[in-house]
Amino acid sequence: MTVSREEISQAAQARRDWAIESLSEFVRQPTVLGNEECGQRVAAKLFSELDMEVKIEKIVLDEIKDKPGFGPTDWQLEGKHNVVGIHEGGNGRSLIFNGHVDVVSPEPIKLWTNPPYEARVVEDEQDGETWMYGRGAGDMKGGTISYLWALHVLRDLGYAPAGKVICQSVVEEECTGNGALSLLEKGYRADAAIIPEPFNESITSAQVGVLWFRVRVLGMTTHVLGASRGVNAIEKSWPIIQALRDLEEEVNRPENIPKLYHGVDHPINLNVGTINGGDWQSTVAGECVTGFRFGAFPGESLNQVMQTIETRVKQAAQSAPWLKDNPPEIEWAGFRAEGCTFDVESEVGKTLRNAHKQWRGAEPEQLRCTATTDIRFFNLYYDIPATCYGPKARRIHGVDEKVSIDSMQRITEVMCSFIQDWCGLNKR
Repeated sequence: MTVSREEISQAAQARRDWAIESLSEFVRQPTVLGNEECGQRVAAKLFSELDMEVKIEKIVLDEIKDKPGFGPTDWQLEGKHNVVGIHEGGNGRSLIFNGHVDVVSPEPIKLWTNPPYEARVVEDEQDGETWMYGRGAGDMKGGTISYLWALHVLRDLGYAPAGKVICQSVVEEECTGNGALSLLEKGYRADAAIIPEPFNESITSAQVGVLWFRVRVLGMTTHVLGASRGVNAIEKSWPIIQALRDLEEEVNRPENIPKLYHGVDHPINLNVGTINGGDWQSTVAGECVTGFRFGAFPGESLNQVMQTIETRVKQAAQSAPWLKDNPPEIEWAGFRAEGCTFDVESEVGKTLRNAHKQWRGAEPEQLRCTATTDIRFFNLYYDIPATCYGPKARRIHGVDEKVSIDSMQRITEVMCSFIQDWCGLNKR
């Protein structure tokens, strides 16, 4: 049973206003860390519109804290919820569509042209595309709407997937991945998984690992009138930052980059993401805590990378008299994500590539990503082939983030053909 591309295209166009309205409502939810529930209510409603069985699944720390890929947290995890929508289907191959509801902070908001949760739609005369602006429009609420758009199109045409389809709206993707891990541990598994991250209609073939950590440096407080008798912890943190920058430069030298990432510019990135030091402008800062993000290649031991980081911090401290006597402390919290690969020649890889080629006339680009996504859990620990395939977006995690509505529609078309080829279709 097949549906023609012409039928899909016409039905997708007819659903375009629904997609824009649904994405607008989704983007208006400020789902930063700790405030995800407002977005999860929207996700549950969107799943219900497809007559799916909707389940609200609580994250239980004891179920996942000892599992591979778990990201340790020092913030509240218990009580958070994932949302699942289930279409039972029949005897076709099963499929997971996974999307994360959490977004990163839009601060400082004053840098934005318009409020970050306004969900503004703009026609761009230069590129001819329609864009929606807003935090999370690209990363990755636009992707979630894209696969739901596809499921609606098939439904509007009188069809349903012949295999089981599990739609997942997860939390914690931007900091640990514990949301996806929790659902996998609860048994929500399938023959394949697609995550529609905003990677410009490409297929992800590899992604790096990510580690989060903080370095705590102590100084000696004193009033500024006797500043020379104090020790400024903020200033003493600089040798640590420089040592880690030197490590970043070292691992990105051509001779240290594995073949898988040859040709990718600067694949391993250090980010100095946060710094908190001192508590009074006229007091010499007595403590400084700097938050870092560091990458790792697929197949590279995270324990080894962690040991290397700790060694470099200790070496930097040994070269600085105050730090030598007052060693910095390293705290590991957040991402502990291994790098992973996806076999584009696997059955699901070939099916997705073929669906893209049917619509676009050429093979999709294969992305070797320099960030991490939740596909690592599926591929590394649960033997579920998973890749990312999502719409074009600009300035994700940045100011004036936006997603192309036209690209979302293109993803929708490809997803209709992919579902048809992977799951099969039944008449409703």
